[in-house]
Amino acid sequence: MLLNIKQRYLAFNFIPPFFLSAFFFVAFLLTFQLFRLTRIITKKGVDMGQVFELVGHIAVSFLPMAIPLSAFFATIYTLNKLSEDSEIVAMRSFGTTKASLLKPFLGMAIVISATLFCMNINLIPHSKTLFKNTVIKLTSKGFLTDIKSEKFFTDIPGVTLFAEKVSGDSTVMDNVFISTVDYKKKVDRVIFAKKGVLIKQILKGNTIPSLRFNLSDGNILKTDSNGNEIEKILFKEYDFPILTGGYSPGFVTKDAMRTNKELGELIEESKKKITELGKKKKLTNAEAIEVSQIKKRLPKTQLEYWSRFNAPVQIFLFIFLGFSLGIKKGRGRTKSSGTIGLLFLIGYYALFFVGVSLSRKGGLPPVITVFVPTILTGLVGSIYYRKLDWMS
Repeated sequence: MLLNIKQRYLAFNFIPPFFLSAFFFVAFLLTFQLFRLTRIITKKGVDMGQVFELVGHIAVSFLPMAIPLSAFFATIYTLNKLSEDSEIVAMRSFGTTKASLLKPFLGMAIVISATLFCMNINLIPHSKTLFKNTVIKLTSKGFLTDIKSEKFFTDIPGVTLFAEKVSGDSTVMDNVFISTVDYKKKVDRVIFAKKGVLIKQILKGNTIPSLRFNLSDGNILKTDSNGNEIEKILFKEYDFPILTGGYSPGFVTKDAMRTNKELGELIEESKKKITELGKKKKLTNAEAIEVSQIKKRLPKTQLEYWSRFNAPVQIFLFIFLGFSLGIKKGRGRTKSSGTIGLLFLIGYYALFFVGVSLSRKGGLPPVITVFVPTILTGLVGSIYYRKLDWMS
């Protein structure tokens, strides 16, 4: 796409506000993670190198949300400023068409969209995985020193621990109480033991330790979500795994951490499994639970998958709408394009999140949830584009 000097000038004016907007939105989103990071940093004695690593990974993970917003507001700001300085009027007086002015912004949209799509393939999921695993590693760093006598310990994900007496190195405990929750099976498990030994093991080649409790003389009580007793087990000795550890490149717990290829494979495998089990006349209890879990998880995976393909289109249409809103008719004849843009974004994300809620309940296909708000963006942009009174 060859640009003349006027078009290169417009593109040059777009770049600074775009990067400043991206920095602002990433910094704004980052503030929501500061409390969590501060707690880990102050409690676990994290060095500055690891702090910057964490901040870098989480900043990268926010780019899919920050970049479309940045492109939208940068386009509006650039054209507002050029209109107020009468530069757009001057270009129009020389016979420049609105399609010609739109060309450099569409060129920037292609570059930004392609860059974000490439990042979404591997880099952003990789950063999200490293961030989560680094947090787990740092959280587990103080397990052997943070456990104190007669104090509840909750740093282990999904586990509450209490011990009446704890040895100096926090490995041997007397009168141990452990509470765990299995959210998938909706089962609470409470363990009492007279004695417990905490064993921490770092396997060769792994960065996240394996933690387990060797418990003696106790009982296990399982209850459902309503508090009804399901099962009670007495034991003389019980080995209770707390953290399996063993980080490897395949260690993924959330869809956002998977690559596009992994998401596609997971969706196909899930659909295939549902089809296979659906052909059976009668399902076992385990199979029925498996189908239910797959159907519950599948829409979330599809939402993540289609959102990555939607992002480039979203950027393109956000810039198109920003262009249509950003051009003013001249000094003293302004329209509140920033307000209109803000109201549009509120409506866009309200529609999107309503769709997400319906999709997760199985009431709306994820592909519709993801792409319909973006298509509506294109329609709104077209309306405002046609409304541009270029000749007056």
